[in-house]
Amino acid sequence: MNQDRRRQAEDFLQPDEQLIAVCACEPGPGVPSPPEDLLAPQEPAALGRRIEEKLPRPLQQFFKARGHDPRRDEAERVPAPADGKGMEGGWQSAAGRFLVDRANAHGARTDLLVVTDRRWFALTDVSPLWQSTPVMKQYWEVPRSAVTAVRAAPGLQGRMDIEFADFSWVAVAAATPAEAPAFAAAAARYR
Repeated sequence: MNQDRRRQAEDFLQPDEQLIAVCACEPGPGVPSPPEDLLAPQEPAALGRRIEEKLPRPLQQFFKARGHDPRRDEAERVPAPADGKGMEGGWQSAAGRFLVDRANAHGARTDLLVVTDRRWFALTDVSPLWQSTPVMKQYWEVPRSAVTAVRAAPGLQGRMDIEFADFSWVAVAAATPAEAPAFAAAAARYR
């Protein structure tokens, strides 16, 4: 387990909670993006607001009309169905809520998936691109009993399938593929 990741996760532990495993990951191949109507609008950064305030009024109105939402270009594509090769279960399932919460966090592409003796949670870096020190935000949490299995798929570039108690599942890909089997094994050992 990478020591920086471990320290970042430890900042979010509750009193007397034991950290079991941390893995940097991102949604796996075939995982759909949540539909735009399930996502909260992104709050513009302070710098972005200051820049917009300096723009001439017609440009300000254009940005407001367009939504000035970086997700818009992504959302204009036809959304993938909630069931696919990287996810099973609707948007109201545990897997769907994980993806919606992740998208609403507006963080970095790669997140930290954390398992403790009590719960699972996920963190993302919400710091601006120019800031070198990460600012981690917790965007998802479930009790240990909500995740029934984590399976590392052999030979699939660090892919892990996270299965939930409601029979939904979602694929994630470890940022370092070699870490996937160790993370899945550690999570299973403490069930």
